[in-house]
Amino acid sequence: MKKQWKVGELAKLTGLTVRTLRYYDQIGLFSPSDHSNSGHRLYNKSDILKLQNIQSLKQIGLSLEDVQSVVDDSNSESTSHILAIQMARLKEDIRIQQKLLKELENVLALSRNKQPLQVENLTKLLGAMKMNQEKYFTKEQLDQMKSNYEKADAETLRRSEKEFTLILEKLRGHMRNRTSATDKEVQELARKWSEIANSFTAHDPELQKAAEKFHAENPGNDLQNGMDAEIYHYIMSALKGN
Repeated sequence: MKKQWKVGELAKLTGLTVRTLRYYDQIGLFSPSDHSNSGHRLYNKSDILKLQNIQSLKQIGLSLEDVQSVVDDSNSESTSHILAIQMARLKEDIRIQQKLLKELENVLALSRNKQPLQVENLTKLLGAMKMNQEKYFTKEQLDQMKSNYEKADAETLRRSEKEFTLILEKLRGHMRNRTSATDKEVQELARKWSEIANSFTAHDPELQKAAEKFHAENPGNDLQNGMDAEIYHYIMSALKGN
């Protein structure tokens, strides 16, 4: 039976990357028990058991710093304190998920009373609710956007999404061609993009401001159909005229 494993072999055995194992060694979280004459890391069965404990602690959501404290500290009170903190975090996550579930139930009820929502629209709406709540928008602002969304018919939503995607493709083309953000056509496309992106804000300046902050800080979210930070900043420069 094999008694020692090199770092590459351990990586394959555990599903971790060599880079991760080396990083664990660098920070003192998990180091090999031995080294070969040529300096290669060598791990034994005890090392593997320790690594399994580390992975288990990570799976319950502990940070590497907390994992290291639990692994290194034999003080049960310290360990209990860390686990209690993580339990509180999990309870908060559950609260958020329950809140999201309630929103999902509301959307489901809406879809049963009107035309069924497309899966992509449902995903976007739920993504917005999950990411936006409390951090970017007030409850009143969320309710306003939700109300505006509910008033729009399915055909209008599909048409807006198609136009939004087309505008974005044109803007990407200009950006790849290094067209200046001050170009008149780019600015007009950016203006149209802004109108669609803010179509559910009812031209409320405070709501638009909150929406812009959300888009700026979450460039890869589902609401933006593949928007990334680079194209977002290009559009914002065009809107500002610089």
